[in-house]
Amino acid sequence: MKRIRIETDRLILREYEWNDLHRHHTLISDADIMYYIQDVYSRSLPESRENLRQALLSRRQAPRVQVFLVIETKQGDYVGGIGYTVTEQSPAGKRAEIGYFTYPVFQGRGYVSEAFRALMRYAFCEDGVYKISGTCVTDNLRSARVMERCGMRAEGIRRDHDWHVDSLKSRSYYGLLKREWTEERKEEHVERTTGDFTEKKHKKI
Repeated sequence: MKRIRIETDRLILREYEWNDLHRHHTLISDADIMYYIQDVYSRSLPESRENLRQALLSRRQAPRVQVFLVIETKQGDYVGGIGYTVTEQSPAGKRAEIGYFTYPVFQGRGYVSEAFRALMRYAFCEDGVYKISGTCVTDNLRSARVMERCGMRAEGIRRDHDWHVDSLKSRSYYGLLKREWTEERKEEHVERTTGDFTEKKHKKI
């Protein structure tokens, strides 16, 4: 199948390769970084190798139900990983759940939001996704803010829903429909166009 490669102003989202193993392992085996992502957290190099192998195998799926990509800067810095899993397919299209993990040194620079928006655009415009969902335990405020900044809508909280590390945690749920995403793009375009017109008008005066 065709390999996915997505470019933004500052980033490249690309398929995993075997030579990513060391950086991938260093990231997903860090207990602090992966505190909120226990289902991906790796406790050994063999576990990380198997995780990477599954990401490589996902490219061969037909139809593809998992899209896992490396986030890199255009200067070649390995930022982390992002992706989604198709959880349901229907006549309306695909429903997918999105997630990510990054090195702390790259947080606070807007890279995650930039990658998140780019992957949502790919999912909606090129992969037939009609709804993207995301979730995090309620005390993971950083992840919640990323989803909110990228336009996802809060859909509720399940109280004491998961056993997480050492206690029960409540879980927040977010979602965004393609029609909502499309409408937001139209509104942004109108705002930009109106702003440009007003600026030009003032210049003439």
